[in-house]
Amino acid sequence: MADIFEEVDEDLRRDNAAALWAKYQNLVYGVAALIIIGTAGVTGWQIYDRNTREKAGVEYLQALQRTEQDPKAAGEVLGTIIHEDGAFAGLARFDLVHASIKAGDKAKALELLSEMANDAKLAAPLKGAAAVMGGYMALDLGKADAANALATPLIGDGQPYRLAAAEITGLAAYAGGDKAKAKEIFTKLDEELKKAAEAGTVSVPANLQNRVTIMLDRLAG
Repeated sequence: MADIFEEVDEDLRRDNAAALWAKYQNLVYGVAALIIIGTAGVTGWQIYDRNTREKAGVEYLQALQRTEQDPKAAGEVLGTIIHEDGAFAGLARFDLVHASIKAGDKAKALELLSEMANDAKLAAPLKGAAAVMGGYMALDLGKADAANALATPLIGDGQPYRLAAAEITGLAAYAGGDKAKAKEIFTKLDEELKKAAEAGTVSVPANLQNRVTIMLDRLAG
């Protein structure tokens, strides 16, 4: 894992953001999926009885197997689960995003993630995950304004995704040519990360401090 992050640091120094996303997007999606699945599981235990959860889970897994066998059917199969608005509707929307990416349609993936991030009916943790993923996707597509718009609402005390959101807004400012703003954002993020490390009250995402340090070095002067 250390070798992976060393490669990430090297790519950042070369300003190779597009290549970086292409190489590590599956890792990002994997982490986001763990967050989403954990949240969906907690919600399921609170809302549905055991039999209903098991039935919904089996149907969801069957749908995933069908989309793996026939990727072109993803929209139809997952769309049915999404419109039923059941326990796995949110997860199905993320899988539809993944299907769009596999098909090479990142613009469609960003559209879906943006819709999720702005869906008042969607659980807050899922909306946040969609906004973070959408923010990175927007940066990959060269849409700094869209990335900033998705990430900004997640910044603030008590927001679970605020660290990732701050990084996205900093990268968006940098991509947009506003180095002064980017430096301000990354400086504040650096201070928060160091305070969190000292207090041990916040779980800091792996290697985030290294990426922040790299950006500050790049913005120095």
